[in-house]
Amino acid sequence: MRKLSAGRLTVSAVGDISLGDHPVCAGIGMRKVFAKKKEKVLSGVAHVLKDSEVCVGNLETVTSDIGLKPYWLPSYEMRGSPSALKYIRDAGVDILGVANNHALQHGREAFSDMVKQSLEAGFSVIGVDDGDGKCFQKLVHENGDESFIYSISTRPEEWDEHPGDVPYSLRTDTEQLIEEAKALRKQCSGFLICSIHWGLEFLDYPAPAQIELAHQLIEVGVDVIFGHHSHVLQPVERYKNGLIFYSLGNFVFDLWPRATKLTTIAKVKLVKGRMPEYECIPVEIRDDCTLAIASTSASKEISSLLSWERYEASPDKPVDDQDYRLRYGNERKRFRYSSYQYFLRNCFRYPPWFFIQSLARTALRRLTGT
Repeated sequence: MRKLSAGRLTVSAVGDISLGDHPVCAGIGMRKVFAKKKEKVLSGVAHVLKDSEVCVGNLETVTSDIGLKPYWLPSYEMRGSPSALKYIRDAGVDILGVANNHALQHGREAFSDMVKQSLEAGFSVIGVDDGDGKCFQKLVHENGDESFIYSISTRPEEWDEHPGDVPYSLRTDTEQLIEEAKALRKQCSGFLICSIHWGLEFLDYPAPAQIELAHQLIEVGVDVIFGHHSHVLQPVERYKNGLIFYSLGNFVFDLWPRATKLTTIAKVKLVKGRMPEYECIPVEIRDDCTLAIASTSASKEISSLLSWERYEASPDKPVDDQDYRLRYGNERKRFRYSSYQYFLRNCFRYPPWFFIQSLARTALRRLTGT
């Protein structure tokens, strides 16, 4: 990357990027969309992505064909084709974070290949632990200062048999996470930016524990936090001298509920000694999974979702994290019900082998209660 102006940095961020198919969309999701529409998926917003010195996103699906069994649903779902990486890169995303709960869904070899394929496509990759805990990208300024963008996940590891020794930057101990931020701040003479995979899905506001953690990170020197995982937008908070985007929602994804289709491109201007400035460009994921600048009505919805004032004024904020988890359980039930509706509405579109496997898996889950 080119050297940046002294004491300044303009960075954009987007939410979850999926190049593969959600399990409910197997055979008709993002992998097929990219094969068919190619660069058109992001062409409607590429001019915005390129209007910053650096743009970072979270790569939410394994992007590797290693171990792929094309007609076997567990092998195919949430797996992107490496050929689609170029469309993300050409549209203006520079840095990909790979620390998330889907990183090892298709094994360690596929994870390593995803990192390799991303590097070959021209990305910088963050969120990979190299044995010394290095999970960041250095950005060099003209005066020699270095800014860091680092990626971590606090979500439990779901796929690997040895979650205590995974190749991505999984952080399960809050105290160690804070100490890591302190250490990075000492090394970093420029700006410190954290991309974090955290929280629970489908709730449009953060958990009390997330707010507490975010405040701690800002207090030890993080300038900006870009959050993701919830698949829906959450508020933006100014706290002391920092800026917290609790969730940027989806960006490239094949989910169907309306809330998961409302998103944003966050553009932050950092100047040494000043409060960060930012703007959020409202974006919609269309029904065909292409991206477009949001309509007037959608823009108003997006603005409301991003409003910290909206959250603060809510009379129904969760009283604690247990209350928050109960609400999440309710949202998961709604999502599952909507997935059945989506599947039935689109049953004629599925390849026969995925259609039959999806029916069998659903029946098994209903019988076993898992």
